[in-house]
Amino acid sequence: MTGESRPFASGVNSGSENGIMYRRKAEERRGNGWSDRKTESPEEDDLESIIRKTSSLKISSQQERSKIASRFVKVINPLILTILSSIVRLYRIDASPSVVWDEAHFGKFGSYYLKRSFYFDVHPPLGKLLVALSGYLAGYDGSFDFESSIDYPENCDYVMMRCFNCIFGILCTPVAYKTAVAMGFSQWTVWLISLSVVFEMMSLTLSKFILLDSFLLFFTVLCFYCLVNLHHLRVSNKLLTFKGLFWLSFTGFSIGCVCSVKWVGLFVTALIGLYVIYDLMIRTYQLISRNQKTSFKSYLAHWISRIFTLIIIPFTVYLFCFKIHFMVLKRSGEGDGSVSTLLQAALEDTKLLDGPRTVAYGSMVTLRSQGLSPNLLHSHPHLYPEGSQQQQITTYGYKDENNNFLIEFDLESGLRGEYATYENDENSTVDHTRPVKDGDVVRLVHNDSGCLLHSHPIKAPVLKSAYEVSCYSDLEHSDEKDEWIVEISKQEVSPDPFFQSEAQDELHPISTNFRLKHKVLGCYLTTTGYALPSWGYKQGEVVCKYAVFSQDKSTWWNVEDHINSALPLPEKEYVPPKPRFWKEFILLNYAMMASNNALLPDYDKFDRLSSEWWEWPILHSGLRMCGWAASEVKFFLIGNPPVTWFSTLALVVFAIYSLVLLLCYRRQTLVFPGGVFDEEWNKFILQGIFPFLGWLLHFLPFVVMGRVKYLHHYVPAQYFAIFVSGFIMEVSLRRINRHLSHLIYFVSYVMIIGVFWKLKPLCFGMNLHSSNYGHLRVLETWMV
Repeated sequence: MTGESRPFASGVNSGSENGIMYRRKAEERRGNGWSDRKTESPEEDDLESIIRKTSSLKISSQQERSKIASRFVKVINPLILTILSSIVRLYRIDASPSVVWDEAHFGKFGSYYLKRSFYFDVHPPLGKLLVALSGYLAGYDGSFDFESSIDYPENCDYVMMRCFNCIFGILCTPVAYKTAVAMGFSQWTVWLISLSVVFEMMSLTLSKFILLDSFLLFFTVLCFYCLVNLHHLRVSNKLLTFKGLFWLSFTGFSIGCVCSVKWVGLFVTALIGLYVIYDLMIRTYQLISRNQKTSFKSYLAHWISRIFTLIIIPFTVYLFCFKIHFMVLKRSGEGDGSVSTLLQAALEDTKLLDGPRTVAYGSMVTLRSQGLSPNLLHSHPHLYPEGSQQQQITTYGYKDENNNFLIEFDLESGLRGEYATYENDENSTVDHTRPVKDGDVVRLVHNDSGCLLHSHPIKAPVLKSAYEVSCYSDLEHSDEKDEWIVEISKQEVSPDPFFQSEAQDELHPISTNFRLKHKVLGCYLTTTGYALPSWGYKQGEVVCKYAVFSQDKSTWWNVEDHINSALPLPEKEYVPPKPRFWKEFILLNYAMMASNNALLPDYDKFDRLSSEWWEWPILHSGLRMCGWAASEVKFFLIGNPPVTWFSTLALVVFAIYSLVLLLCYRRQTLVFPGGVFDEEWNKFILQGIFPFLGWLLHFLPFVVMGRVKYLHHYVPAQYFAIFVSGFIMEVSLRRINRHLSHLIYFVSYVMIIGVFWKLKPLCFGMNLHSSNYGHLRVLETWMV
């Protein structure tokens, strides 16, 4: 549209100039004594009337055409693209009636919300809350277990749930179109970018299922659109106006949403953060320069507005999502093992064992950490491969028999033949009701294996600055390195007055926070937040560490389950202290972080679904999203080759292009007269640097991180790469013949759509045997 409007506008201007010229001649005639209309001839009067009417007609024609062009750019074009995006994404969305790929996870999490059953996951709650909302709108009751490859039951309207998810994928197209227009690209480039987004096959395929990827991509796209608008407002110095504050607030809201779906949203947050730093650096220079162009009051207002809108608002959105998460999940569920004891106690139908209110010697207990790995102390019959090669001690997020420990007297008592955990005639004089108090020395015996909690001056397997903790020997061969000193840190108070008189120096289940200090080494039993390698089953590392601060929560523990038949049960049901939202929020995020760190590849096993970062930009391999049997509807996740390969090439070309510009700038053959306020400079950072940085920030972390990686992780980076390809296309065709450039654009459109049409069974679903789709293997490495 833009390319066609130039000659049209030129013709209008020419007609206007002719009209002005004729008017000037008429005025000259009046100035020469011809102003009296009675002396004018009828021919001259008619001529001037015709000129006046023709001129106004041409101006009206130009305005009408401008309105039509504007209507196409603002309404009709994005509407056409949105309809096109809807068709290709909704078509055959019901093709597979069974659970596909990660629908097994996220559909199940949505079910937990509908059943209000507590669960644990490594991702923040917003995306799964939206999945639950889709189930609620579809009339689903949460009863389906979403087991992989199992057919959906009649009471689960999976088509409507998928359509709800798909809406977010569809909306990426009009937002991408609006973003490209706002960035100042020509309409030819805008359509290239928009069609690339419409027919980008990875995001298209993912949007057909009950996954988080569409939510993540939509809010990432929305954040980038907000950033483009902020740039325009900054250039025009309108960020402190009502419109500017609106876009700052909306940007903050978008950041909060994208980070509340997945922590990958922090990458686009970093992009916005870099731009804010760039902006504030310019304003700081303006403030301290000799030719002061900004006041301190205005400078301070910019800082305050950024802090409130881009820090406080996103954090509030993130916090609010967790508030809803805790409010909805009121019942006990399979995720209880990863949350604090107080939160479990507040859940309906809690699985906590309601035992005696005082922990005594001989009691069987489970111990929960309150540190970076807030799970249960655990041991199993597997040895450390290095170090002491004794039985492993870990933390574990699920409840089983290997979490049970018995509290035994100290070594000195054992030498006298006194054992709290033995039940025989020789030990009949021992008091099994003696409470464990602050400062007592205890030994902890693993109930299943009979070995004791032990530490020694051997480096821990992961945190080398701490000592290894193991399960070693038995009571018959116990030594002084099995002894631990109980240090009570804090007593939580029950809201029921009946339980408020409990002894403050005694150990109580649920409510007492305490530390275990190694009697010989002086270090504390601690969780590090790190996961052990595959030989430790990715469970949490437990060490003995020297702690400077008594409030170091990684050294805090509490008794969760408590069994002791020698002690009486309380006269009434115990009312636990109410869990504090802030504490639960922090602990849950720590647990998510620890679980994310544990998602490491197992090099002893071949994972056919995983891939490496270098494969993504070249489409070296795809991902089978389901089983490959002849009877199954098969989906193969892969990008659209023209879109991905051209965008990858554009990234390389852009890097070279930017380097050349930098060299020219250094040699002063390239000058930006206005500096950072120069129009060409701001256009370059808007159209080129922003998208390139967006791609880099979404791609580079996966290069350096050690976690297991999959092709769908490249989807947000691919979005930014598409904008880089649009920039390179526009720069490359800027100086060639207009008709030739239009032809190149048209060929690009045909290639994008044509290759998609050829490969469409990969994302629409393949019903026949896989041997019928061999022609779709563009590369030999594609496992079609």
